[in-house]
Amino acid sequence: MATPASAAVIQTVSLAHLFLAPENVRTAPPSKSAQAELKASVYNHGLLENLVVRAADPAKDGSPRFAVLAGGRRLSVLEDLASEDKVPADHPIPCIIASSDTPAEEISLAENTVRLAMHPADQVTAFSKLLDAGASVSEVATRFGVSQRLVKQRMRLGNAAPEIIQAYRDERIDMETLQAFSLTTDHARQMAVWEQLSGMAYRPNAYQVERLLTAERVPSGAAIATFVGINAYKAAGGTFLRDLFSTQSNTWLDNPDLLNELAMNKLTKEADKLAADWNWAVPMIEVDWHTTAELGHVYPVPGEPTDDEQAAIDRHRQRMTEIESTSEEDWTDTLAKEFATNQSEIARIEDEIRQRTAYRDEDRAIAGCIVTIDRDGELRVIPGLVRPEDMPEPEQGATAPATDAAANDSQRVAPPAIRDTDPRAIARKASGMGIGLSDDMRAIRTAVVKKHLQRDFDAAFDLLAFQTARTVFTESYGYRPKALDISAAATPDRPPLRVNDENFPAWNPASVELEDVSHLPFDWMQQPDDRACFAAFCALPEDDRKALFTAAVARTLKGQLAFEYDALPEFEATVARLDIDFASELRPTADMFWSRIKKSKVLEIAGDTLGADWANTHAKQKKTEIDEAMENAFATGDVPLGVSAEGHAAALGWAPPGFAAFDGSSDPSSEVPDNEAEDASAEAAPEAANDDAAQAANDGAAPAPEVPEFLRNVS
Repeated sequence: MATPASAAVIQTVSLAHLFLAPENVRTAPPSKSAQAELKASVYNHGLLENLVVRAADPAKDGSPRFAVLAGGRRLSVLEDLASEDKVPADHPIPCIIASSDTPAEEISLAENTVRLAMHPADQVTAFSKLLDAGASVSEVATRFGVSQRLVKQRMRLGNAAPEIIQAYRDERIDMETLQAFSLTTDHARQMAVWEQLSGMAYRPNAYQVERLLTAERVPSGAAIATFVGINAYKAAGGTFLRDLFSTQSNTWLDNPDLLNELAMNKLTKEADKLAADWNWAVPMIEVDWHTTAELGHVYPVPGEPTDDEQAAIDRHRQRMTEIESTSEEDWTDTLAKEFATNQSEIARIEDEIRQRTAYRDEDRAIAGCIVTIDRDGELRVIPGLVRPEDMPEPEQGATAPATDAAANDSQRVAPPAIRDTDPRAIARKASGMGIGLSDDMRAIRTAVVKKHLQRDFDAAFDLLAFQTARTVFTESYGYRPKALDISAAATPDRPPLRVNDENFPAWNPASVELEDVSHLPFDWMQQPDDRACFAAFCALPEDDRKALFTAAVARTLKGQLAFEYDALPEFEATVARLDIDFASELRPTADMFWSRIKKSKVLEIAGDTLGADWANTHAKQKKTEIDEAMENAFATGDVPLGVSAEGHAAALGWAPPGFAAFDGSSDPSSEVPDNEAEDASAEAAPEAANDDAAQAANDGAAPAPEVPEFLRNVS
């Protein structure tokens, strides 16, 4: 049996008598930064760990010599300090005298191998105590031989909530994830993200944490941030969130509303200048394809060369042709330079001609421009846009568009790229809902259906089996619409424009319930390999497997509203089978629903539910007042004042268009009520200006194409 080594003998040895033993196993040179840290530590705190030495042959002058078996780095920095006169050359060094019984290489290897680096969390705590005691960042950095950036990084880690630091100690998260949490000093926000992620079946990662913490912030490299300018944003009181751990100096702007305001102010100034030359000019931070596609276009008249310019171009081209015909043996550098000169002159003249390209005065009189930001953060002007109401009437017998100046107005103006012949747009218009409201209602309805579908194994099984069997056993060439995403990808419960909207969950409580998966068993996912994982899943009780199946199938459901042109019958049949009481799932509020549809449509719904008397009584009120009254009348609870018991009951049984399932055997668009007759004298509804184009319009006869409000109300 091996016996413990005998007690170590410790004695001080003069630094001048020490040398590095050839048996020392550490041969790779340390990094400069690591050596600087050690040097600072030894100088400021002394030698905290003894050298391990063994007596060697005396020097020529008879003085003793000791070979350093372990502690070569410490010896090196001591010698450096001595050469800098920071310690005496004969400074006494505490050393452990190693026994001669153990090989020198084994002692060196043991000392360098059996060691545990300080946990970064402990370093965070230690640095914090030093700074709390009055030391500055630079002092701590100097005393420990590290950069001030490292000290700041460790202190930023100290901004993490204690529970999160403990999770790092317990190895439930890694260093990168802890760094991501430290982006903000707000412990409440950190813990909200931690609670959201820690309940998942997998380990949180840095990307998820950073995404959730910065969801409402704007990257400093975003086009809008570049356009406004960081200095202007800061001067206006904007604050930042910086990632000290990133090598790319990542920064986020905390105040998107302020950033948007500054951008709009800057764009508006440019638009005001252009408004003098155009029928209208509108500032917009972002412009999508649909915005310009819904408008007509006029185009500038190309510049024409003068007689002298054309003659010069012809002369240069003629000379270039002559030079090109030169044989290879007669070719010289002089000819090459002359050819390039003629080519440059042609380009210069053509550029001057292009600069004379201009819009006709009569075109500017009917057209306008949008002032926006391009992808690089530069100002962008989109000119020559014509609103539908400004489109010239086509003349009788008009032929194809003319290209000369004599063309009539209707031939000069290109029509909008988007027409209202799309059956989807027609069905949506008939419902009284615009694109934005339809997107929201579709998401809310689908979340409700998912919530109920995840509780009905038979319905989920039939829907999945139907789609799978038809996909596998039916020949199909080309795309066939499906109710489920058969690749088993969870479909979103928010429309794209609501991804960062904090208010949307209040409108869509079913989506919040879907986020809660605490009732589902996920332990089987923790198995080390796929075989064990599958075996663990198969071993689950049948009810657990059914719960997982229905929950997973429900989350692949694609969204649709019943009135949509391409609504799938199997989806609607499943909705009918689930027998969902949509009215109890959703109560329309003013901001969610009523303010986003036309006044005439609101009064129509009021007449059908609350009664004609109620609708007539409120018909003269402002749109905002009617919206608030409708919210109150359609809310649960006691019967509101001015509403009959029968009307309140009807209101509580009402659900938005497209929620109730349609008969799968019929055309879904036929289920939509006809809403073409509009009250031409109804007042405008500016409250809806931020919603879909058609819904933001005045409550009079809407223009044929759906056009954004801001493009119809600019004078």
